[in-house]
Amino acid sequence: MSFSFDSFYEANRRILIWLILIGILWLLQDFFGLIFITFVLTFIATPLVHIGRNKLKLPHRASLVLVYIFFLVVLGSFFRYVTPSVIGEANRFINNFNEVQLKLIEMKRDVIGKYPGIERPLHGYARSILDEDSLRVIDAKLNRFRQKLNFSDIEHLDDVKENEVTEDTYEKLRKYYDKETELLVELLMTKQMGKVREELPKLINYLYKAIGTMSLALLFSFLILFDSVRLGGLMKSLHESRLKDFYQETAQPVIRFAYVVGRAIQAQAMIACVNTFLTLIGLVILGIPSVALLSLIVFVCSFIPVLGVFISTTPMVLVALNTGGLTLALGIVGMITIIHIIEAYGLNPMIYGKHLKLNPVLVLIILLIAYHSFGLWGMILGVPVAYYFIHDVFGVPLWDRHRLGPRIAN
Repeated sequence: MSFSFDSFYEANRRILIWLILIGILWLLQDFFGLIFITFVLTFIATPLVHIGRNKLKLPHRASLVLVYIFFLVVLGSFFRYVTPSVIGEANRFINNFNEVQLKLIEMKRDVIGKYPGIERPLHGYARSILDEDSLRVIDAKLNRFRQKLNFSDIEHLDDVKENEVTEDTYEKLRKYYDKETELLVELLMTKQMGKVREELPKLINYLYKAIGTMSLALLFSFLILFDSVRLGGLMKSLHESRLKDFYQETAQPVIRFAYVVGRAIQAQAMIACVNTFLTLIGLVILGIPSVALLSLIVFVCSFIPVLGVFISTTPMVLVALNTGGLTLALGIVGMITIIHIIEAYGLNPMIYGKHLKLNPVLVLIILLIAYHSFGLWGMILGVPVAYYFIHDVFGVPLWDRHRLGPRIAN
């Protein structure tokens, strides 16, 4: 029996079509960021355009232009006011680098005064972070300082018990430990600043790419909505073309999946609002200046899963260090940790569960597995993809009696 391509295609049509679609997506993986941001902007702009048409009685395109002017004003204001502020705080931190080191040493002295037993473990931990070359430099300086103190009569300082030595020896011992603390803090801070300088060009490069991607996404989403009627007709015309099978097989599932992703974006927006409100309260309680600016940064970065936490925390920590020193900075870190524990284990499951009608425990499991398996994209698309497969592909009944789906007018 001879092989027939038509028979093979008819028997395996659905599998072949979806393999082709997956292959196209794989080829476009470098453009996922642009595609996703374009979709997000389109999804956000569409209801705003409808408000302009229905409430303000504006023509479709006039309403669309107003919406995108608003987008440009928001983005321009963000880069105009937020970026210089963050750069200024970073410069202040670098200029006050020596002062930060002194504050670290003073804080260590206060802690050791209350809990003297943790001094040697702290020094041991700091040494474990450093490489052998750095430790040799520190030990050489300590040996010279030890000779300067005429402290060569004791070979192993770690074995010395402070309550068993004379007052003069105790004073020398304190000076020696303070010198060790100073050297460890100085070297650790210098190494961290070196890493920051190494990563700074990469960060600037990522920033330029992000600005370029955002600009293109704004342009593409505007053009899509500007000519949406004709584009919709063009898509429907595929039904009469040679791509008929591909269109019939993929059109409805893709539309359905896009709607689910849109609902996930709405959920993320609600989480961003609550997260920003909690952060605002924390900043006011801690007495941090520039509350409005920092809250704006938190709100924008809340739409960036995982990485947004670090981006939004950095300016807050810098402001705290420049304003109140290390204690206030640690207070900021503690506040952010508590808020994001609430977000990860409370807000995400509850709000995602309500918007996508998934059990909150299931949402939490999906987020953990998706982040572990796929990183950033897993956090962004894990829940909507899981929802789509659970309820649309596998047909598992919803835990809510109302099925999630776009409203279609009769």
